Amino acid sequence: MPATISADGCTTPYRHTKESTVWHHNGTSNCLLFISMDTYDILIVGAGPAGTCAALRLLSLGYRVAMAEREPFPRPQIGESLSPGIRNIFDYLGAAALLQEDYCLHQLPAQVIWQTQHAEMQPRGHGVMTDRSRLDKALLDLAVANGLVLYQPAKYEHSSYDGTHWQVHVRSTAGALTLSATFLLDARGRKGIRQHQRWQTAPPMVGVWGYTSADNMPGATCVEAVPDGWLWGSPLYDGRYRILAFTDHQFVRQPSILSHFHQLLHASQLFRPAGQFSSLQSCNVFSYVHREPWHHNRIQLGEAAFAIDPLSSTGVEKAMRMSLQAVIAIHTIFQKNTPAIAQEFFESRLAASVASHMRWTSQYYADAWPANTHPFWKTRAVLPFSGQAVSPFTAKVEHSLATYHPPVSSPHKKINIQDTLQQLWHKKLCLSPALSFKQTLCVVNDCVEKKTAIYHPNLEQEMAFLGNHDILPLIQIAQQSDTFGQLILSWKQLVPADMAVPMVLQLWDKQLLCER
Repeated sequence: MPATISADGCTTPYRHTKESTVWHHNGTSNCLLFISMDTYDILIVGAGPAGTCAALRLLSLGYRVAMAEREPFPRPQIGESLSPGIRNIFDYLGAAALLQEDYCLHQLPAQVIWQTQHAEMQPRGHGVMTDRSRLDKALLDLAVANGLVLYQPAKYEHSSYDGTHWQVHVRSTAGALTLSATFLLDARGRKGIRQHQRWQTAPPMVGVWGYTSADNMPGATCVEAVPDGWLWGSPLYDGRYRILAFTDHQFVRQPSILSHFHQLLHASQLFRPAGQFSSLQSCNVFSYVHREPWHHNRIQLGEAAFAIDPLSSTGVEKAMRMSLQAVIAIHTIFQKNTPAIAQEFFESRLAASVASHMRWTSQYYADAWPANTHPFWKTRAVLPFSGQAVSPFTAKVEHSLATYHPPVSSPHKKINIQDTLQQLWHKKLCLSPALSFKQTLCVVNDCVEKKTAIYHPNLEQEMAFLGNHDILPLIQIAQQSDTFGQLILSWKQLVPADMAVPMVLQLWDKQLLCER
């Protein structure tokens, strides 16, 4: 059974992992606390979705994983809106059942006022509104059941690296404790990143939120652009309705937060009947990325790595996805001892994700109806900077921003496979002159490898595989084939027979294979 250091200082349950141990005396219950001084493969600090996601995947790969979390669970947590892509991640982690609990709301419709000042009903798809305090605890309980060694509550104090291991000093109710691990994953959220380590990716905002009765509001998620900011709201499982307002710092002063919150609501159509509010709170909202998210086997996860504009409601999903990328990088080092490739993979994926979100966010702000006339929108409708990289990693983000070109869509073709095959079979073929080759990093059996890939303007990114097959030998055969029919017959020697025709037609549709 995994060892859990509980709030009262006793272990429930306990697993002894090494002979070298330290005894601590618990002054509250007169019990002896037996704490292992084991060295783990990975130590994770922070038990939010990013940290727990990494723990679950690492445990499934057979690693010895420990976690230190400063707060007892469940604890209050905002960020209840989960994007549809979260379902695939929970399925992958074996946690799909957690999204079916009674604190999760599904299939909520959405009312949106954004590009025009008229409300539009939109399906919200497979997104989920949840109670994050209960969902985070359920994820953590699942990780513990799968073998996670959990120290909770245990506050991270400081750490040092000796060239091979991290020595991490934490303090629990039982006293000080030093934990050792090959990798340290910092998933403490915004607490895990200091101001000088942040590289700002968007202008800051203030978020103000409160609760009203769901009876006062539509049974839908509502999003609305108003002149000085934007509003979001949704029903919760407990009969309340949470409303968040996002605006500029210059508009908000602590004594007038409530009045400004109501001003934003009165400027809206969807939120005007909100009624009385309780538990009004505010916080600064910063969008940033860590300047050095990987350093000496210390990897930043979740909001300790990057915090995105809340506009997309994909923060939890993106954090968990990047945790899975970190796991692949760690697994690569343990299995193949290629740390440079592993770090390059993680940083390139993170840089691309940050750049993609920056482009999407600025465009979405630009599309809002107040964008041309109101300062809040003007400053967010453009990318905030160019050429201001402050570290090798932020230079990668800048490069992703500067080199991005939207894919050129190939002409839309309604393909009837049999008719098209008959027309193309005897046609002479050639490779597109716009096609090029490059080395790229790919994931093969949960490890990172360098592969030769092809790139073409009609592709969103380079392609190293076609189906589950390396594309290089397939392209080499295409170079040597005279007709489409000859190519199909040759490919049938390498791939399942029923896949050869769709694969050829896919490349023909994208104009990578052309008639000569």
